[in-house]
Amino acid sequence: YSGPGCSVRWPPFSVPGRKLPGTPTNMWFPNAEVTVNPALLLLLGVMVGTLSGFFGVGGGFLITGGLLVFGVPPVFAVGTGLALIMGSSIINTLKHRHLGNVDLRLGLIMLVGTIPGVFFAEQLNSTLEEAGIIGPVIRYVYIVFLAVLGGFIIYDHLKQRRNPVAAAGEISTASLARRVQGMRIPPHAIWLPGLGRVPTYVALPVSGIDQLSVFIPVIVGFSVGFFAGLLGAGGGFLLMPVLIFGMGVPTTVAIGTDLFQIIVTGSWGTFVYALSHNVDPLMAIIMLGAASIGSQLGTAATRFVEPARIRILYGVTIMGGCISVALDQVSTYSDSLDFLSTLASVILLSVAGAMCLIVAGMMIRAKRERKELAPADD
Repeated sequence: YSGPGCSVRWPPFSVPGRKLPGTPTNMWFPNAEVTVNPALLLLLGVMVGTLSGFFGVGGGFLITGGLLVFGVPPVFAVGTGLALIMGSSIINTLKHRHLGNVDLRLGLIMLVGTIPGVFFAEQLNSTLEEAGIIGPVIRYVYIVFLAVLGGFIIYDHLKQRRNPVAAAGEISTASLARRVQGMRIPPHAIWLPGLGRVPTYVALPVSGIDQLSVFIPVIVGFSVGFFAGLLGAGGGFLLMPVLIFGMGVPTTVAIGTDLFQIIVTGSWGTFVYALSHNVDPLMAIIMLGAASIGSQLGTAATRFVEPARIRILYGVTIMGGCISVALDQVSTYSDSLDFLSTLASVILLSVAGAMCLIVAGMMIRAKRERKELAPADD
């Protein structure tokens, strides 16, 4: 059936505990016209906050995927996901800024391409919604991107472990990153009013880059912004790997800069989707309150965990999201496959929960080791 801001109703899911409005375990969200157990939203919020602060992504691959699994209509899953991304990214960016992990210059240059990218994506989403195919399109794109990214990150980690001569923590695409940094794209200078001719190359000392064409981050920003608006993922799950493997930005700096970029992506995306009444503010507020708690753990953990371990944990996490969304899509093919939707929600929350526990365990272990070494140093 149709509802305000959502012309196509998402197929029903076999979500655990799903009941009619007014039941004790579920809560009715009028904007999205769906009932969801608030405990699931709180759990999802804590996980998103933790993984967002630790991986430097908005958590959209988990938020939108999780909301889809919980039965939220796709267009509302995208819009509400962007609202949560905006809030959690602001909190985490401030913390990473304090740690010196944010390259503001790089982030501001990428914004030149990000904003128009999000706008064009929203127009495409509206067209897909009118055609009644937005759900399958979002899911299939999610599956492909998450599978490719997760598979590549895991492959990179395994390849580096098998290479005994590789520098500690070095990525397998180090030579590609150096070539990208050395690219010379015309025009090499542009005229600006009041400034005259200005070179189109910039130094990024925070990222350890001596010289880079500004057109590269602008193109990256547009591409990430487009997919952020299309998938409601803030673009972080794409941008963080691109910064690390494509541009050679250090992992911790890529995390902080990614979050800064996501603030604008999430803010603009939320504004655009809110104009179309495709954001459920009550749902976003519930998850944001929980996310603010998780972000404390995730951000602090980046000080103690090695970059290589951060990358492999990230790869495993997004592969879990890929499997979850794929199973949920398969469950829509037949009523006899509804149980796969339940399995998808279990996998999604299990992987995210396991990663949060691993992050907490690694941080506790690192702190304990530092305390043991402190007396010896004295």
